[in-house]
Order: sequence, then structure tokens, then C-alpha cells
Amino acid sequence: MTREPSLTPTDVRLLRELERTPNVVRAARAIGIRRDRAVYRLRRLGSLFGPVAAAVRGGVQGGSTRLTPLGRRLLARTRGDRPGSNRWTGAYRRGPPPSVDLGPGRRLEVTFPAREGARVTVEVDPDALIVALRPAELSARNGLRATVERVRLRADGTALVTARWAGAPVRAEVTVGSVRRLRLAPGRTVVLYAKAVSVRRRVSPGPPRS
Repeated sequence: MTREPSLTPTDVRLLRELERTPNVVRAARAIGIRRDRAVYRLRRLGSLFGPVAAAVRGGVQGGSTRLTPLGRRLLARTRGDRPGSNRWTGAYRRGPPPSVDLGPGRRLEVTFPAREGARVTVEVDPDALIVALRPAELSARNGLRATVERVRLRADGTALVTARWAGAPVRAEVTVGSVRRLRLAPGRTVVLYAKAVSVRRRVSPGPPRS
């Protein structure tokens, strides 16, 4: 019996970013991978499913890469059983390094600029978090010490881990293999790592122009 091809968490994040900003370089940077890896992922998806993104020449930006109808359908399939981004609001600190103060025991380093003290809302995708059992030397600047509250296994081989970070809920997506290897279960203490570039600012859409 053959297994139906599926999107990896990296694929989902890449398609999601291209949906928001149709530019491969910016999309790759937003999820913390190189442009050549992003191009490779798109080509792989193309060989599995068909064209998921298409280059559009011209325009103010000199061209863009936009999801095809197939790419949008594939992305829509993932939303039925995928959680939304982790979202928190706090005060921006220019640093260095720049960060967002979310309250007692909660602070995230970021890469975007803002006015000192401005109230900003930040988002981190669950599949952008790395789960570890203890502090480690990683390139990720943010280490969130948390306690696992729930682990939900999915049929596609992934799992949603819900934890509590200094009183705030946080969700991470990992593979079922990682759940078993790390013995993730309620009450387990973990460290959730997030690159500063993965902490993006949420900007509310402005009023429609007349």
C-alpha cells in the first residue's frame, strides 16, 4: 500500500508565508531558511502534486512568486486540523537586542523595528518552535521554559503539544517520533526555542481606501 504524499511542517510554513507575502526571499527569511532551500521545497511539491507556486514578472517589486490555485487548495487542507499562531501582546524594547516585554517572566527577542514602548502583538507559528528537555546551545535566541499540559497525536505523524510558559499557553508542533523520543507528557518540563526571525509582528489591516 502506497502512502499519499503530504506536506511537511516546513512546506506549510513556506506556503503560508507566500500567501501573505508573494516573495520567495522574504518568505524564506520569515521562516528561517535559505532561499535555495525554499526553492527546493517548492520544486519538490511541484513533483509530488503539481505546480504550487508560479513566478510573475514585472510590477513595482520587479516580480513575485504567488501560490497557484492548487497551492491554495493544498494550504486550505492543512487549516482544518492546524492551530493558529501563538499570539501575545507586549511592550517593544529597542535594546539592543530588540525585544518585546510580554509580562513577568516572558520576553522575546525580535528582529523588526518599532517605537520604544509601543504596544505590539507578535506571533510565532507552532511548527517554528523547537522542543528540548534542557537548555542547549542553539542559534535560536529565545528559550521558553514551559510545562507540558497536553499532547495530541495526529494521524499524519505529527503532534500538537500544549504547554504553559510563565502562566501563558503556548503550542508547538512536533513529530510523533519526537514525542516518543523526548517522552513528552503532561507535567514534563521542556524548553521551547524560537529564532528571533520567527517572532513576527502582527499588523492589523487598515481601513479600506476610498
